[in-house]
Amino acid sequence: MRHVLIAMLAFIVGIIVSGTSSHAAPGPGLTAPPSTVTGSVVQKVQLFPRRYYRRYGYGPYAVPPPVVVVPPAVAVVPPAVVEVPEAVVVLPPPRPASCGEYRYWNGQFCVDARYNTPYLGPR
Repeated sequence: MRHVLIAMLAFIVGIIVSGTSSHAAPGPGLTAPPSTVTGSVVQKVQLFPRRYYRRYGYGPYAVPPPVVVVPPAVAVVPPAVVEVPEAVVVLPPPRPASCGEYRYWNGQFCVDARYNTPYLGPR
């Protein structure tokens, strides 16, 4: 970091020293005699060469006409109607009010308690 700082300081001091020494009168070899400085030294340069535009038929500042872009018409397609059949729900047969004497409901149908032992545990 110190080397970079020293290099920058030396560069700035060099610019200042060279700038102060350039205020002195230039030597005889650095100036041109006034007879050679004429208008012919400056050459007029155009931004766009005219020969190119004459050849291809348009000027250097040709502006293309504005293009109006019409968005394409969006065709609205009605959505297809898909008829979904109703789901068939299978329900067990309804529980009767009473299965009768010696019978009980096992959750699906009435069962005779004389031939099948009923479940009497917790539900």
